[in-house]
Amino acid sequence: MKRALLLCISLLLLILLVSCGGEVEPPDEEITPSAEIDVLKIGKADCIIINTGSNILMIDTGERENLSKIRFQMSEKGYDRVDTLIITHYDKDHIGSAKEIIEQYGVKTVIETKFTSTSEEYLAYHQAIDSTGATLNKLEENICFNFDGCVFDILVPKRTKYNADKDNNQSLVVSMECGEKRLLFCGDALELRMAELVDDKIGRYDLVKLPHHGTYLKNYSMVLGELAPSFCVITDSDKNPADIELIDLLNQNETRVYATRNGGISISVNESVITVKQ
Repeated sequence: MKRALLLCISLLLLILLVSCGGEVEPPDEEITPSAEIDVLKIGKADCIIINTGSNILMIDTGERENLSKIRFQMSEKGYDRVDTLIITHYDKDHIGSAKEIIEQYGVKTVIETKFTSTSEEYLAYHQAIDSTGATLNKLEENICFNFDGCVFDILVPKRTKYNADKDNNQSLVVSMECGEKRLLFCGDALELRMAELVDDKIGRYDLVKLPHHGTYLKNYSMVLGELAPSFCVITDSDKNPADIELIDLLNQNETRVYATRNGGISISVNESVITVKQ
């Protein structure tokens, strides 16, 4: 009896961890998602909120001036907490509201890259971690965790030092799998960091939040060949739109593109279907 129970549990864990790429077909009917994801329209900045059912995650916190919009979105969704905050890197357009988010939303766990900063925003956000008692997980190596059947892999930078565009290339990358569907959130990773992902053969993704607000990367043909996304999301603005070269390349690959300059983006995903609305 015990052996049968252990076998069932092992099979369930295996199913949760197995991923499968493939084309994304629009659903014939409304679905009940395993996760709801909101990519906020906050200019050339990142804040992504993920609700897996019983866990609320946030990837980056935009600039300090974006705090009111983040609070409004949290209220609109009925969220009164953030369980896990992932800071991909320390540029102010990704960390600007972190202090206030930690203090207001009772953040339990903060995940950040192994690198450090001396910026005002970084020091303020670390003071908030200390004062609230949130757990800080400063990553030296990849970690994996499962929230409500969605598997998250946090992929760390490979190098100990980046001379070129070091702030951006130090970005954590977040891989998320719900059953067959795979999503990738790339922070501000540039050529060196994206090449690391290709070298690691991370495989196909159904949806990719492209890095650095739509900046065209010289190795994008190789990157998109590896990831082969059906959907791409870009966090840009009217003042700082995505590079035309990138949009042209995505169109050539018949990738559906959603940019926050056109409004906030809502993503629903279950084990077999992704829908994107704007």
